[in-house]
Amino acid sequence: MSGTATMETVENSSAADKRRHAREKVLRAAKVIFGGGDSIYNCLVLDESPEGIFVDMGAVVSLPPEVTVQFSTGAAFRAARRWSTGNKIGFQFVGPQIITPEMAQRMKVVAEILQNHGMAAAMQTLRVAQFFDNAELRRAADAAETAMRRLEMILSGAALETMKGGGNA
Repeated sequence: MSGTATMETVENSSAADKRRHAREKVLRAAKVIFGGGDSIYNCLVLDESPEGIFVDMGAVVSLPPEVTVQFSTGAAFRAARRWSTGNKIGFQFVGPQIITPEMAQRMKVVAEILQNHGMAAAMQTLRVAQFFDNAELRRAADAAETAMRRLEMILSGAALETMKGGGNA
């Protein structure tokens, strides 16, 4: 029995050494979907990285080599099973996030909030939605927010200089 534990430790250590990104410990609900949506299993995500996830299925289940993983936020990814031990499975994401029709509609709502209510309201909505678990969207939103703050600081500084009489035409 201790030989098996050692082997699993070595395998997991070896897999960890091959990862480009460290996995972050989390505890969140997800679904593993396959068979055209006919088979759906609830699971618990124990850790994640931009490249994949480690899940507890709650029971030993037979899965095909590729599945869709859908998080409770609605984000969905194609994922390949890389290893499994008992009810624990390591998945690697295959390709970009799947933008479902529901996700596209939610993103459209945020775009309307941005247009009608401004950056602060849109950022708050995105934070509540956890940026739809979309790393590219998170980076773009962070960059836009930083640029907006910088613009505000520059404009405020220029206005302050003009009010002090420092502005020459």
